[in-house]
Amino acid sequence: MKKIILAVLCCLVASSTWAQGRLIGRVLDENGQPVAGATVSISGQTAMVAISNAQGYYVLLDVPQGSYEIKATKRGKPVWRGSVMIAGGITQRIDMKLGDKAESLAAAKSTADVKKLKEPKKEAKKEEKVEQEEEEEKPPTVEPTTVASVQDIAKEKELQKAIQESESLSQLDAAQADLPETDVEIVGGIEAIQAKIEYPMALKRAKIEGTVVARVFVDEQGNPLRISLIQPANKFLNEEVIRVLTEEAKFKPAMVGNSPVRGAITIPVKFKIQ
Repeated sequence: MKKIILAVLCCLVASSTWAQGRLIGRVLDENGQPVAGATVSISGQTAMVAISNAQGYYVLLDVPQGSYEIKATKRGKPVWRGSVMIAGGITQRIDMKLGDKAESLAAAKSTADVKKLKEPKKEAKKEEKVEQEEEEEKPPTVEPTTVASVQDIAKEKELQKAIQESESLSQLDAAQADLPETDVEIVGGIEAIQAKIEYPMALKRAKIEGTVVARVFVDEQGNPLRISLIQPANKFLNEEVIRVLTEEAKFKPAMVGNSPVRGAITIPVKFKIQ
């Protein structure tokens, strides 16, 4: 009986893994130089964020299959926007050049046979109205997607390293034996986060409220490495939380004895009209 249960659990895990994909790539500036510390976020049926490393590489693992908007930002630089269809069991690559128009990347779209998936369900009418209002001035998006093979990844040592580091973050919460003695802390506490939040005016007018719960992974220097939205809300509320956590918030790293280590912290951010 135990063998049957174990076999069923293994099948469920394998099925769940196959239903997820990976998104990797590199963020470059207008001169083709790597951009470190850029925020790469995707939003759709879930929301995830990766911070580009010193060589400009970003990695998003375990992304549920579906259609997503993707955005790359760096304070003081133009925003890059696009869209991507994530298929289960496939690693896709999107390199972004800040300052380039998304339309100029259309030629990079792969002819690879990526399975088409159902579009997510439409949101409530009042949220659709808000989104239309917010989207009026945004440029159209494209899908500059290529499928990345193991051989392609093997050619770039720094990309391999970035993937390995991202995988180690995924194992961070599971490593119960290595829990730090002191957890990650927000400088100034949750009040410092709430004080920096700017409630989107369109959502205020529509009286749309919500709570966004984010899991922030922090390195030994207190810099955010990755953010997973455990509980997302309206996508514009999500984006505001991501902006504050990556651009405004300061963190103290986790500690083991006198040594800083990587750690994670869960942060709830409330949007409530007074």
